[in-house]
Amino acid sequence: MKYDARQLSTEEKALLRRLAVQRVFDGESPANVTRSYGLGEKSIFKWLKIARTEGVDALAPKPRPGRARSLSDFEAEEVKRWVISGDPRQYGFDFGLWTRQIIADLIKDRLGIPLGLTAVGDLLHRVGLTPQKPMRRAYERDDAEINQWKEETYPKIKQLAKKEGAEIFWLDEASIRSDDPLMRTWGLKGQTPTVQTSGKRQGINAISALSNTGGFWYHVYTRAIAYKNTTKSV
Repeated sequence: MKYDARQLSTEEKALLRRLAVQRVFDGESPANVTRSYGLGEKSIFKWLKIARTEGVDALAPKPRPGRARSLSDFEAEEVKRWVISGDPRQYGFDFGLWTRQIIADLIKDRLGIPLGLTAVGDLLHRVGLTPQKPMRRAYERDDAEINQWKEETYPKIKQLAKKEGAEIFWLDEASIRSDDPLMRTWGLKGQTPTVQTSGKRQGINAISALSNTGGFWYHVYTRAIAYKNTTKSV
């Protein structure tokens, strides 16, 4: 989000300098930070010099005396950027999910404003953020390779399937074990309940496949499946 510095208060200008420098220290390029805030090309390098010699706090806004205040629109948008651009581990926390307490700690550390958890919740709703269950995504995910498969490899597979009169199936596996971790239950305080389970490690596996035209195939088994690669070159 770009800002017209002429419309910012003296305190917000000081805060903008500190936040811009902190983003560079966090690993972003000066060009990217400058572009995102709509700053002059050379301004940030002056601020970086000050921060490296006197510390980032030299760019911080002067603390206001009196009762605690809410965040300005500029500050609120900065908090929103933190949340939607990554997770708390990028800011030195050891937890990968955003909580009101983590956001409150980060606001106090970077903006110098103490906020209670209720105020943080109100702030997050104010900028359009809601609590959600996140999707899992592997670190090994390669978006470039995925796009190449979708745009180049898969069209060739479809073409080959049409030529051979074949059907494309999407396959997945699942397993259930008797020794999976137990979920929470209720019991007397200080007396951990006991749940009787089998001492044997029993398990069952399932493999299933679904075609683009709605065809379905599955098989349940107790032993591992040995795969044989019969894929035709495309």
